[in-house]
Amino acid sequence: MVRWIGLALALALMAGAVGYWLGTERPTDPTTFSAVPVPASSPSYPVIPAVVVADNLAPALRPDVRVRRQTVGAPPFQVKVPIPRGWVRSEANASEWKWYPSWRLTRNVYFIKVLQIGNGYRTIDSAVRNRIADLDSAADVTNLEVEREPDRFAASYVADKHRRFSYEGYLSRPGSGFADVYIGVIGREADRPGLKALFDRMMSETDVS
Repeated sequence: MVRWIGLALALALMAGAVGYWLGTERPTDPTTFSAVPVPASSPSYPVIPAVVVADNLAPALRPDVRVRRQTVGAPPFQVKVPIPRGWVRSEANASEWKWYPSWRLTRNVYFIKVLQIGNGYRTIDSAVRNRIADLDSAADVTNLEVEREPDRFAASYVADKHRRFSYEGYLSRPGSGFADVYIGVIGREADRPGLKALFDRMMSETDVS
């Protein structure tokens, strides 16, 4: 029995020594980390959708409208353009003309714009690129989408809270090599077939000689 008491006393002393060592042993410093910004794998920016209101309910421009030649400009730099019959003409200045289906339909429907560029000395390619850049930077134009060809382009955008579709291009006088005349037709989504047909006809039948 004395042997068991001695063994128990030895175990108790050993346990105390171990406890004292554990209590006095300096603990390892805890692991630390610092938070740093991490770039997003696909960063995105908030997009504010354009406000678009309903269009004028006037009938859409037909692709088969009848046209007649009208002459604008002063000799020797006159331009003869095919214009739908019955449309009314507005002269913004000496080198810019617009046509509307009637005086009652001049806003948010469709119209034609013809401009004599004068001595701009820009190639047609340069004129097209500059016109697209002007649209893209215009304060009242948003959601611009463009499909371009060497001498023309088609555009979709929102302006004055209306979705607009335009076909725009440039013509040169024979031997000029520069953009001398701008032609544009602008309207609503419902007018797109008519706008395209009228624009193609104006680009091919306008006499700038």
